[in-house]
Amino acid sequence: MAATPLCEAPLAALKKSLRDEFPHVKSSHLSEALAYSLGFRTYAAMSAAMTGPEGDRPFVLLSTERMRERLVQLGYEEDPEFDFELTIQSPVPGVVSTMPISAYDIEYKSPRDRAWRNLMVCATNAALERKLFTLRPGDNRFGDIRDSRRTFDFTLPNGLPARAEVSDAGFDEVAIHAAVNPKGSFVSARAGFDVGDVVGMTWIERERGAWMQSSNTEFHCRRHLLAEMAALQVEPQGFGDRGHVIM
Repeated sequence: MAATPLCEAPLAALKKSLRDEFPHVKSSHLSEALAYSLGFRTYAAMSAAMTGPEGDRPFVLLSTERMRERLVQLGYEEDPEFDFELTIQSPVPGVVSTMPISAYDIEYKSPRDRAWRNLMVCATNAALERKLFTLRPGDNRFGDIRDSRRTFDFTLPNGLPARAEVSDAGFDEVAIHAAVNPKGSFVSARAGFDVGDVVGMTWIERERGAWMQSSNTEFHCRRHLLAEMAALQVEPQGFGDRGHVIM
């Protein structure tokens, strides 16, 4: 996968790159397909969503499948070899990778793996919605150097209460700890069930791309909540959900 902020310059650069991939596609059709790949029904709908300061605009995942689908709807033959992740191997300004090549072997097969993934995606989405940080390198907004962390409450899609803490992890990474049915104001995955019934953490990479570093070694989940957490349906907001831990 790949992602782009909803800003004029990176979208123009991305469209220019796509012209090399699809030289036979009309410019207006390429614009429509690009907007559709970003989850909008039309280019006009995407343009209407591009409001506010550019530094505050969210990153949005580019869907290869939706790009192909829209081009077929517009009368073109399907290109099964096209993939946004391959397209940005030649850097497109503003467009980021959301999964390193080395992470294609990461799969969330077990209920425990899926439960961890779902909790961390929910917590990261909630932090991004609150603009505590963005996916741009170094863009932390949760405190100064003396208090570089922030705790906040949010609600999971299944209605369970949760609490998360974001902090600066160095190297343009953000550390996120989250707890379901939280206890007290302290949130740390290393404290286990002392801070909640489901507890986990991750690091958000932003220098090489935008993705969660996949490690559930600091994950604790009450048995009666495991299936419910594993079954949550949640998608990342502009970042990838797979990546090896960077040491």
